[in-house]
Amino acid sequence: MRGIIRRMLLAGVASALLLPIVLAVVIGLGVLLRAVGDGAGGVACGRIALVVGAGWVVAVITTAVASGAALLDERSPPADQDGTRQP
Repeated sequence: MRGIIRRMLLAGVASALLLPIVLAVVIGLGVLLRAVGDGAGGVACGRIALVVGAGWVVAVITTAVASGAALLDERSPPADQDGTRQP
């Protein structure tokens, strides 16, 4: 279970850090395309930016949930193989 939570947390942190950069690049490209007269390209970049922004929000929420799950997983007392706790 810890491996899944760690992978989820790592993916969430990476996405939460990288997606704002992608969002800024796509928005900038859309503005550039509109400035040179390509309205359709600007609209397409705007829609792509909307999807990337939604993905960013999902990544932040996923990171928060995975962080909470990792914290709760660390606080649970370890058990022996036979199910009894050692003092």
